[in-house]
Amino acid sequence: MRSQSSAVADQWQTWWIITGPKLPADEFRFSDRIVLAPLSDAAFEDSKKVRPPVMKMEASLDSQVVCYPPRDEVQSRHRLQIDVQASNADEASDTAQRIADRLLLSLSLSIAGRRYHAELRRLRRVGEQQEITAWSQSATIAIFEEPDPLFEADLTEVRALFSEIDKDSVAENAYIHLLTAWQLQSTAGAKPLQRSILQHYVLCVEAIVNGVMTSVRKDRADSIRQEERQFAAGFAESFSKRANKPEAIREASTELRKIGLINMLPSIATVSSILRISDDVKDHAINLYRFRSSNLSHPGRDKPDAFREWLTGGSTVDKFCLADVVARNFLAAYCRHNAGIE
Repeated sequence: MRSQSSAVADQWQTWWIITGPKLPADEFRFSDRIVLAPLSDAAFEDSKKVRPPVMKMEASLDSQVVCYPPRDEVQSRHRLQIDVQASNADEASDTAQRIADRLLLSLSLSIAGRRYHAELRRLRRVGEQQEITAWSQSATIAIFEEPDPLFEADLTEVRALFSEIDKDSVAENAYIHLLTAWQLQSTAGAKPLQRSILQHYVLCVEAIVNGVMTSVRKDRADSIRQEERQFAAGFAESFSKRANKPEAIREASTELRKIGLINMLPSIATVSSILRISDDVKDHAINLYRFRSSNLSHPGRDKPDAFREWLTGGSTVDKFCLADVVARNFLAAYCRHNAGIE
């Protein structure tokens, strides 16, 4: 049971079970809000009996997929206490989890041996007797309608994609990134993974664009070299006259990248045309790449609403999130193009 939100932040105590290569023989205060200590025999036996419940979900239809969150069940003779300020139990749990993650990483990087693990078991608002049992993160359920019949004619493109992913290194690379994004996104409640999920969707698109543009650059190698030589000659002639030489060099570098077909945004447009990707998907791909460059490359800039625009799907299982739509279209179009499917 989760507590109701209150307007004022209160003091909360959270209790965890922790294990790792080295743990204190007596109570040890890591900071004014973090304590590590051994459990008594009675407390250890009790800790083995009480674990956060896992939500079970089912639906009346015959076809469904339930995604459960990642879950580490930790058993140990040591406890971890983290005190936080929060307005409700949800906030207390989330805040303590962030502190615990940082502590576990610091321990794991500093102390030789296996990685440290901890599991939240209980929490309590200071001044109240009632303890709240920790809960597992919510599961998600996807309901499918009764499947339509599958015919041989449906499998032409399926076989082409299956074969291309197996034999073509560009398709395989993009497929690995798309599959990774799917697997991470299936992790319910995975807020810390949002950056990684979006990054893998972008890398899927990037793999296709770079793969196609490598072939384009090979085909246009002679004309590219000729244009580069012409630009270099003009730059050498004008460089001595430029007052701001560092700026001139930066401008030249940008122009050479443009001549060499290296810049990503125009490359996305070029590849979209080659693969016959719709203008809508092309525009979304350009915006997705811009979002990655301006947000994912600069931690702290990203906001939940910005991620929601790219990672939130529709109300039904066939309404994919926007980043998924972009990535799957690029991979499918590339495989169809290679297989000669119009």
